[in-house]
Amino acid sequence: MVTKRIACFLTCGYTEAGAMQAFLRKINNNYEYKQYLPNKTIKKKGDSKTISPKISGLTGSALLEKIYTIIQNHSIEIAQYSAILIEDDLDGNFYGMDKSQIQGYIHSIQEKIHSILKCNIPIFILYASPEIESWFIADWDNGFGYIYTSDAFVTDIDLPTKIFFAHHLRQYLNTYVLKEYSNDIENYGYFDQKYYKLSDEIIEAIQTKVKEYISELPNTNRLYSEKISSSRDLYYSKKIHGDRMLRKLDPLILSKKCRHYFAPTFNSFRNLI
Repeated sequence: MVTKRIACFLTCGYTEAGAMQAFLRKINNNYEYKQYLPNKTIKKKGDSKTISPKISGLTGSALLEKIYTIIQNHSIEIAQYSAILIEDDLDGNFYGMDKSQIQGYIHSIQEKIHSILKCNIPIFILYASPEIESWFIADWDNGFGYIYTSDAFVTDIDLPTKIFFAHHLRQYLNTYVLKEYSNDIENYGYFDQKYYKLSDEIIEAIQTKVKEYISELPNTNRLYSEKISSSRDLYYSKKIHGDRMLRKLDPLILSKKCRHYFAPTFNSFRNLI
């Protein structure tokens, strides 16, 4: 048996492709991680990484079908591993389901893989709910709070202005984006039966809305507000910012804030010997 190796299958996004293994090692550093999906990026020297268009953005049922195919094609190899880990954005897919239905769905995935491999190796499913941006909010100081106060990413305003922006960004997200989900971020998504994609809301908030919000605050610092409005570095890109935040996150902090989906997998996965 090939010991101490875990087969990884990840959401095919730029954030996860390069940094998820580093994040997983913070949870359990006893294993080598082999990433089957996305299995590689197309990259020329000096260029940023690019995920193949054939798999870019795969999530949900499409991601699972791709995983099943890969496992089928590499079944002899993967059957010798210690475990399989699947990471995916949940994107509100469990909305309206009770715990038994959710457990049944997860169990069906595990059974399908076991039937392909013809063995019952441990299978961990790590959901970022609703998206990985929820983690960047939950662990604020290592997530969005870090990015927008860092000299590495925001170069055209001074530190006090950055801190001012990050403070009001957090307030805006809690009040106007998360709303009743501010203390239950994993269940974010549906308002009046309509689903709102968290990453889209965050992109819009950082690009324009929080800047307008700051400018309209009573007794706001006008100098800070003007600097923020004119800054070209205050935006959000999964490709540019997501990788760095994922590398900095503290899984233990996330487990205390993301209790429904992250915490159970975190607790079982870190205890895998």
